[in-house]
Amino acid sequence: MHTQTYYHTKLQGEANRRNDSVPLQVNCVGAVSEDSSFSSRAVRRDYYYIYVIKGKMFLETCALLPGDVIVFEPEHPYQYTSEGETTYLWVHYTGFEARSLTKSAGLALNVSQHIGVHRSIVSCFQRLFREFIINDDPSAQLCVCLLKEIMLYTARYATPHPRENPPLLAIEHIHRSFQKTIDVDSLAQMENMSCTAFRCAFKKHTGVSPVEYIIRQRISAACRLLAQTDRSVSAIAADVGYHDQYYFSRIFRKKTGLSPLKYRSRNR
Repeated sequence: MHTQTYYHTKLQGEANRRNDSVPLQVNCVGAVSEDSSFSSRAVRRDYYYIYVIKGKMFLETCALLPGDVIVFEPEHPYQYTSEGETTYLWVHYTGFEARSLTKSAGLALNVSQHIGVHRSIVSCFQRLFREFIINDDPSAQLCVCLLKEIMLYTARYATPHPRENPPLLAIEHIHRSFQKTIDVDSLAQMENMSCTAFRCAFKKHTGVSPVEYIIRQRISAACRLLAQTDRSVSAIAADVGYHDQYYFSRIFRKKTGLSPLKYRSRNR
């Protein structure tokens, strides 16, 4: 079995502990990746979060498949076996806020729930591993923050009817490059979607079309430049992606109700 297990030095030897004197504490964290069957049986004094990435694990009452998560409460005996190649991430935590944190994530204790396999949660675990390796004074609190982040992502994906994945790559590209020419086809390709499906998904998430979203980013940037700098209207128009000053002025007036110069005079 290929196992990664991380402990804070100060907790070495007592990582299976209950600590009600602090709000939250991450006792240990790790990952298991096994290409053959294995089993585990134990009783912990802390909370035990398991997130299956690959393969299948059998409990007494259910099977855990990729994207399934379960949290065992303290003193709850558990036993599981795997089938075939299996990978899962785990973290043990304690504290007087541990139970409420778990419930806030939409998780019922000792009951599995499917949330899907998500890079955001895997990334949190990888950052947890690094903090345990760094193991300096801020690490304990940073680990608590990462545990909360894991639970927040779990809550997001555990909702009965989660929102469809937003077109993040396209939106991030617009925010970085709205000053340049951006066509909807290229944005759709970023999301591996047809133009029709992309336009629908984009509007569902943002409430506006991709073109309108780009215009709003440009006008917002122009408003900041008009209020905070003495640059000419033509220079600002070019800065935000409009090389025709008069076209820019028409768009600006349409979106704000003011000409660029009138907006500047009111917001200096």
